[in-house]
Amino acid sequence: MLNNYIKTALRSINKNKQHFFLNLIGFSIGIAAAILMALFAQHELSYDKHQPDSERVYLAHTDYTSAGLQVIASSGYSHAEKLTSHSQVEEIFRLAEAGMLTERVHELVQLGDNYYRLNNFYAVTNNILNFIHLETVAGDIEQALSQPNQLVLSEREANRIFGESQVVGQSLNFDQGQYRIGAVFKDLPENTHVKFDSLIQMPVKFSQNGYGFAYFKLVKNTDIASFEQQFTELLHESWGENASPAITMKLINMQDMHLEGQGPLFMKKAGSSSILQICIGLSLILVLVASINFINLNIAQSAKRAKEVGVRKALGASKGQIIAQFLTESLLVVTFASLLAFTLVEFALPHFNQMMDRQLSLQYGSEFMLMTVMVIFSVGLLSGFYPALFIASFSAKRVLSGDLVRGGTAIFVRKLTLCLQGVLSIGLIIAAISFYQQINLINSLAVGYAKSSRLVVKELPTQALYKKDNNSLLTAIRNVPGVEQVTITNTDLTNDMEYNFDFTWPNGEKIDSYQPTVGTGYYAAQTLGLTLIAGRDFSPEFSGDWYTRNDENNPTVGVLVSRRMVELAGYQTPESAIGLLLIEPRFKVTAKVVGVVEDVKIGSARQQALPVSFNLGFNSNATGHLVIKTNTADMAQLSREIQQIVRQELHLSDVQISLIAQDYADAHQNEHRALDMVSIFSLLAIFLTCLGTFGLASFATIRRQKEVAVRKVLGASRLSIVNLLAKEFLFLVALSIIIAFPLSYWLVGDWLANFNDRIEQMLWVYLLAAGIIAMITWLTVAVLGFKSASARPSLILRYE
Repeated sequence: MLNNYIKTALRSINKNKQHFFLNLIGFSIGIAAAILMALFAQHELSYDKHQPDSERVYLAHTDYTSAGLQVIASSGYSHAEKLTSHSQVEEIFRLAEAGMLTERVHELVQLGDNYYRLNNFYAVTNNILNFIHLETVAGDIEQALSQPNQLVLSEREANRIFGESQVVGQSLNFDQGQYRIGAVFKDLPENTHVKFDSLIQMPVKFSQNGYGFAYFKLVKNTDIASFEQQFTELLHESWGENASPAITMKLINMQDMHLEGQGPLFMKKAGSSSILQICIGLSLILVLVASINFINLNIAQSAKRAKEVGVRKALGASKGQIIAQFLTESLLVVTFASLLAFTLVEFALPHFNQMMDRQLSLQYGSEFMLMTVMVIFSVGLLSGFYPALFIASFSAKRVLSGDLVRGGTAIFVRKLTLCLQGVLSIGLIIAAISFYQQINLINSLAVGYAKSSRLVVKELPTQALYKKDNNSLLTAIRNVPGVEQVTITNTDLTNDMEYNFDFTWPNGEKIDSYQPTVGTGYYAAQTLGLTLIAGRDFSPEFSGDWYTRNDENNPTVGVLVSRRMVELAGYQTPESAIGLLLIEPRFKVTAKVVGVVEDVKIGSARQQALPVSFNLGFNSNATGHLVIKTNTADMAQLSREIQQIVRQELHLSDVQISLIAQDYADAHQNEHRALDMVSIFSLLAIFLTCLGTFGLASFATIRRQKEVAVRKVLGASRLSIVNLLAKEFLFLVALSIIIAFPLSYWLVGDWLANFNDRIEQMLWVYLLAAGIIAMITWLTVAVLGFKSASARPSLILRYE
């Protein structure tokens, strides 16, 4: 019996090639896109699931969002120390950038005649294996981290420096000392939020009073909200009078860190829960649209096969046999479509990986593949069941007499599915245009500094950069052809602030918000592209502006302040602030205002614009950056020349150089991904909607072909007949618009709420989306309607 079903199905496919091709293309494209989305979603949700007790491990964050900043993935260890004996705390693990240690560590090491900077260098407590899964290659990780001046390296780092991974016991030299390699671990997998290649013991004093990542392993069923409240109270208690009630502590579970973790201190670029939601939503949408098309195309084809069903019933075929026959045909189409879908996925994966910055692949034989195949055939079975039931319910007498009209329920279902497709398509077009407008706004946003023609050399030793006089490195770079000017900075302007100076102004005003300060060098305004509106830039002619200590051992420094800071301090004009002496009570710094610049926005478009100052020569970080203003189009060649100079001057084997414009774009990477995905899948949804419309229009045209013939005999024009056939479909589009507009307005508005600077949703965007779908629908119906209206009425009515 099964052989007969398959033979009949193959004959039907051969006879109706167009129908088979449309079904195959529509279903395979929808499934392929859904597989890509599912692959990405599976990868994003797999982060840190393999870590020990990850469901009970939380990373402490300090929430500065009320102050216009971000949620920062770090906290003070003194607070963690006080919580060690808390009844809900089982264990605490501390991890901090090695450069943040109060006891100096050496990132620059020497092996033979070569110098290397230790990559992703962190200090950790020796209970790391209770929180992070590390697979040991050689040595004893816990023992190595229990002793000073012992390094634990990843395989990648060991191979980079030594050329092999079996290096336990070997040494690396640094100024007046030596590191010994105590252990080597396998490279960390991609699906973890941590990123380190070099580890060293965290000094006890720093683990009690330092600042960094604090992981809490809590007992089961801990009340997280209550624990966060107690943590916040400790924070405010330690800050005393300077405590801001709006600054709170927040705990994020380790398994959620990849999607929820963010901020300038995060170890690697985080994912995005909104991107994941978009992926899952698009997967469901595309599977739904593909299934709807499958149903509609099969129902449209049923009109052509009605007499076949009638003959089969007249010859004694049961309803169950007819359902089985058409289900067999559906599953056969699904099988071919699945094979084509997996082929499309393999072709699309390299481009998809590049767009999403991931390394995804199909693992045949995996649990994911088994689930995918099961879902595909379940969807195919369900999609094929309604058309099979619909066709099997034909009355033999009615169809053999030429009556193809069905009941109202079937018509309602088909129109409902088409209406749903219209809602999805209109919504995706609105989202794509809105996302594009928001990205354009972000790119054109006045941030107060120049993004174009600027290179930044990152993470260079502070002692080599922050020199008041005779800086040979800066001099050598200034002499490179194509370099217009160079300065130093301790802050990545595209990321977030490093320090803040809370100034008290001569009129007694204290600004009630965070005031980021950027430690720079000479020619800061010129090099960074700041707009100077009063006063002057930092210059060697005024070397007294450089951060120094006076005779009373109190620091003094020259500063550039932003227009917003001057206004908040109560001064009417920028010129009135020039020469004023500001006091920073925490650091006991006296700052002299030498210039006023236009407002500068530090970080991404999601952050607020704050009053900013630029100081000359202050940086307590272990590293800083070089910013280079260029006047050449060959950035690649210039980068190589600068890289060579830095290597020669600082003896560094690896030098990181990037474009500020690219760093700014990377700060909005998730927004660009959202735009790319929504744009691509909007086109797919529109294409699949056209197929669905084609299916219903085909059915409607066949059902009304006698009416069309009669109207033509009575003198109706082709255009009037086309409009007649299109009218019911345009009514469905109108209904789709009514549903799609408020739904899209709510969803897009919710996404835009993540930005401080955002577009206003425009009516023309909604009208354009509606017009596009209406026009596509009319054209799709017109193709079939024009063909029907062009047929000779005598060929249709000759048997009447």
